[in-house]
Amino acid sequence: MNMTAETFANDWFSATFHWRDGLLTAIDLSGDRRPSTPPRSPFGAELARIVADYGRLEEDVWPELPMNWDGLSAFSVLVLDNLRRHVPRGTFTTYGQLAAMCGSPRAARAVGSVMARNPWPLLYPCHRVLAANLGLGGFGPGLPLKQTLLTLEKARPLE
Repeated sequence: MNMTAETFANDWFSATFHWRDGLLTAIDLSGDRRPSTPPRSPFGAELARIVADYGRLEEDVWPELPMNWDGLSAFSVLVLDNLRRHVPRGTFTTYGQLAAMCGSPRAARAVGSVMARNPWPLLYPCHRVLAANLGLGGFGPGLPLKQTLLTLEKARPLE
């Protein structure tokens, strides 16, 4: 089993990309600036540029990365896919609205559970999902970082 990790940082956060056998298994996001490493994956240089430029980006520019989907339920995949396709940079939605996008309008709590276990924050931007009252809700790396990401993205309600 070939495992590697690479960390890239900017003025607001650091992101550590974890790879196993050429597949992205997780992204650890932190409001603490961890030291950047040299790129170690075939995508590393591009990921380093995206993270470095995050506050200046106008749209999501993530490459198609090989992902390790092992252990994710069909519902989790559906939720993450809808999140990525329908909630672009500069917008936000609620757990209930995302549940409705997935065809399960009463599944807001289940969507919240998927967001809490999202292995790839930023790439599948769970920070763009808020509580029904438009409060921040939760975010594993911390609510201050969630607010920072929404501010950097100039997020407004999804139309």
